Amino acid sequence: MTVSAGLQPQRRERAPQLLPPPRIPPASGFSFACVNTYNLPLWGDAVRFRLLWLPVSLLCVFVFSASALHAGPHSFELLPTSEEGPHIFGKGVISTPGDEAGGVFSPDGNDFYFAQMNPTTTFPRIGLLCVSHWNGKTWSQPEALPFSGKSLDFPPRLSPDGKTMFFASSRLPADSKAHVLRIWKVERVGEGWGEPTPVPAPINSDDRWNWGASVTADGTIYFTSDRDEPGHPRIYRARLVNGVYLQPEKLGPEINSEFNDSDPYVSANESLLFFVASGEGGPPFRHRPDALTGGGFPYARGDIYMSERVNGKWTQAKHLNRGVNSVADEGTPALTPDEKQLIFSSERSPFVIPMPKRIDMAEFEKLVHSVLNGHGNIYSIPVHALGVSDRGNK
Repeated sequence: MTVSAGLQPQRRERAPQLLPPPRIPPASGFSFACVNTYNLPLWGDAVRFRLLWLPVSLLCVFVFSASALHAGPHSFELLPTSEEGPHIFGKGVISTPGDEAGGVFSPDGNDFYFAQMNPTTTFPRIGLLCVSHWNGKTWSQPEALPFSGKSLDFPPRLSPDGKTMFFASSRLPADSKAHVLRIWKVERVGEGWGEPTPVPAPINSDDRWNWGASVTADGTIYFTSDRDEPGHPRIYRARLVNGVYLQPEKLGPEINSEFNDSDPYVSANESLLFFVASGEGGPPFRHRPDALTGGGFPYARGDIYMSERVNGKWTQAKHLNRGVNSVADEGTPALTPDEKQLIFSSERSPFVIPMPKRIDMAEFEKLVHSVLNGHGNIYSIPVHALGVSDRGNK
């Protein structure tokens, strides 16, 4: 889902909990618990030992089983590694016939955060921030985060340590009546989340749209804004010094173009940048020369681009291949915590203009009610398939 700044965004454009259970100590805890029972004073009493042994042994089995459950690979380490093309993620549970966007894993892989949108042509839409939990084998049915469900909330991003969530929202702060998109953040508190607060100036303002935030390990924030040219989003960067953001700087022509550039995702060490570029929303519908287009009305749909930081400078952004981009709308790129997989949204479907062959009513009904019906779904693809070095060795 890409977003064009201004009050009249185009149709189908997309921009912009629970904590996992505590980790049980490794299997060594099993041995410790059992060995210590042999030092109990009751060792010589056979009757009382039998009464004691059953609950202790059951406790050992529980600790061992729970430890084994958490000792396996992280959920994001189980994503497909084939380079042939993108793989739909969580089909039927996370990616559904509904409209899903974005997606980030918690650092331990136990939670997956994303957004669900109501399928409508009106604006603003309802955007619901959701979480699904990993039980070691499957993902749970998504739940709405407690602070979302009343406004248009765009897909969330997490800080590299997983302690802060950033998202854009149409909600109004208590001290403002300006209806603009703002970047909000919310901190982990105990086993849940606190109350969201808008990121202060100079990131947000009451007269311009700001969204699509992503932060590095040192707190540097990358985000989208139309502050320099209303209605034309660009990508900005602001350093965090002593807890205060410095004045944002617009990225150079290697990233920003004459069209619409938005929704940046930056790696933790600021060496890799993904973002979304879309063309003009009106005639003559100009766009980047490498953007993919199809038949039908040429609305301003997004394609995903990538740049690497070399010697402190971003390289010329390149249009992603390997099937990441399509003639549909792609957006909300993000990396898994190990930075080995790209997660992104796409509205691709079998519906293209013209259709390769005629379909009858039965086939139409089947496609319309399927996961691949043209609403947003979430996909993954290995980063190394995109011509980037192994992020596990960063």
